[in-house]
Amino acid sequence: MRETPDFATISGLERKAKFLLFFVQKAFMQTTNFLTLPDKRQLAYAEFGEPNGHPVLYFHGGLSCRLEPLLWRDETIKSLGLRFIAPDRPGIGQSDFLPNRGFSDSVKDIECLADALGLDKFSTMGISGGGGYPLACAALIPARLYAAVIVSGAWQADAIAHFPRASRLAWRLIRQFPGLNILTLKLKQQSFKKSSKQLMAMLEKQFPPVDYAVLKSPTQIDIFRQISLESMCLGVQGTAWDIQLYLKHWDFSLDKIQMPLKYFHGGKDMTIPLSLAKQVVMELPTAQLAAYPEEGHLSIIVNQFETIAKSLVNAM
Repeated sequence: MRETPDFATISGLERKAKFLLFFVQKAFMQTTNFLTLPDKRQLAYAEFGEPNGHPVLYFHGGLSCRLEPLLWRDETIKSLGLRFIAPDRPGIGQSDFLPNRGFSDSVKDIECLADALGLDKFSTMGISGGGGYPLACAALIPARLYAAVIVSGAWQADAIAHFPRASRLAWRLIRQFPGLNILTLKLKQQSFKKSSKQLMAMLEKQFPPVDYAVLKSPTQIDIFRQISLESMCLGVQGTAWDIQLYLKHWDFSLDKIQMPLKYFHGGKDMTIPLSLAKQVVMELPTAQLAAYPEEGHLSIIVNQFETIAKSLVNAM
């Protein structure tokens, strides 16, 4: 049992940040649920929002975990009548690792989770590095979906061509030398242990202003830190494999997708360029793109959350 922190010894903004972080940690304790899968692996998942709301299987981004919706606020999700169910992918957060898994393996896990929760149908939403999973569900289990929504979504191996030159080089090195990916993740893991002030300074250099604005408060920084550290709490192997999946051709056929797909993407996304999203939508006949010129990779989720939420429900 965690003890309540001594808020009397701190003041001002720091008190507010630590107070919220304490309840984030409490939420972590309450929203860490486990499902034993048929192969005896443990799948960890969290739930947010309205318990009786519209069910959404939420696929977190890269270097993240099931706690990611804390950044968008539980009360916001609840006010929109949504029930977010956010699993950790294998080897990430508290979920057991699955060697050589593909997207199709994660779809099987999702079916088991939905069955365990008594959900015949649900919507799917993937953020950034979680963007491939709604597509896999749309290809493999379309009868169970109300909607498939992708926000700031990553794409398969040929996406590298759309990245800036420095990013192209970095991704090609990671693909050719997987050990470099492991080393990079271990360094990132250490960087998340810096003080809030140091972490804010680091992120200000790494993120464009529109995305940094979403994280720059001490409260958001501490939540971001918790999520990032939790994602690699069992080691970096799961996160490394998660990244490698996007450097390969996927193990399901995009040609099987017949249901509508909804893409949301920001024009100031410096992580996954809007040009890539436009190319993806051209390749997927049932996809529709909503582009927001002034939004970034993260800001679009916060600033356009209500619009995105409506797309999860309106397909019913």
